Amino acid sequence: MGYVITGNVIKQLESFCIPEISETVNFWMIRSKSGYFYYEYIKEGFIALGWNFIDQSTAINSETLEILKDGIKDRYGDKRPMYAINKCNKFIVDMKEGDYVIIPDIGSTKVAICIVGEYYEKEVDYKKEIEIIHKIENREFEINQIECPYKKRRKIQVLLEVSTKRIGHNILKALTSYHGLSDMKDYAYDILNCVYDCYSYNGDVVFSLNVGKEEPIRPREVAKLMYGITGFFGSVVDEEILSTSLNLNSPGKVVIFLKKGFSSLKKKVLPLVGIYIAIVGGSGLGFEFPGIVGFIKEAQTIKIEYEKEKAELDSMQLENYQKALELIKEAEDEGVDIKEALQGLETLEDLNQILRFESNKKFASEQIVKTDKE
Repeated sequence: MGYVITGNVIKQLESFCIPEISETVNFWMIRSKSGYFYYEYIKEGFIALGWNFIDQSTAINSETLEILKDGIKDRYGDKRPMYAINKCNKFIVDMKEGDYVIIPDIGSTKVAICIVGEYYEKEVDYKKEIEIIHKIENREFEINQIECPYKKRRKIQVLLEVSTKRIGHNILKALTSYHGLSDMKDYAYDILNCVYDCYSYNGDVVFSLNVGKEEPIRPREVAKLMYGITGFFGSVVDEEILSTSLNLNSPGKVVIFLKKGFSSLKKKVLPLVGIYIAIVGGSGLGFEFPGIVGFIKEAQTIKIEYEKEKAELDSMQLENYQKALELIKEAEDEGVDIKEALQGLETLEDLNQILRFESNKKFASEQIVKTDKE
């Protein structure tokens, strides 16, 4: 037989699922004092916000507002004290565990995308904070030479760091805001596209396909890419819910968007989606399946009982063939044009040699290395 798949691959495909992002999750951007605290945040696993005068014990209401505004003015010299009060309240109250936060480094050459954890406080008074910030603004310290003096903190889990050259136009535009804490809800999809090869959010299903090719992409390659994408997804869902956006700057990203598509992707179709993820370099399954499309097509020609009698194939290979046939039958029962789906996958598998598909993690990390050398 031409294709040998080691391990019980098909069973692993059957367990493939799409990550679901809760609609209640929020998205934020927090600055790190022009990058001075960026590496500390990443290394120590926290983010922080200034104005130590306000903390978790501070009552913020109509009765205390004027006192707080005067306190901010007197201590920090802020001409817009409500700005500081609102940011503190958002950090303490509105930001929740499980939210996403992006942190730009010095010069915004890259950002860290993180999951927000629990709130806590470090005992640092406002006088120490003001002293350190004053020295930073006078350039008395180099980057990473001074510890963050902010009291209000939240733990974070760093998911990945992404070069701003690969983070996408929308987030790049948002980075022009220099507020200490910003709401990034409008950029939810853009942030998630950097992290997940596929995910469900607001009932939509989104796939990120990263093209690692450095050389110019030829028109025929783009046409073949769209043919493969449309051939596969058009066979597993109604094409009316399918749309794509391309940013093919060599390297670049293609986003496949299934509007309200989560309900359209039946459980018995998900193994095919898992194969797609594996082919385009995704990390949803944790490993690649070279030759998987050829293996499934070959399974359609195998006479299982005959091979059992000959005993020329080991039991695992036979079991994979049998499971592959079951997968095909279940997908066809859900209305999938299996021939078209496999043809689309085969087209993408061939293109991988030219366009060099990459997972989000690889797509981000390779560019960061190059940026640091520049």
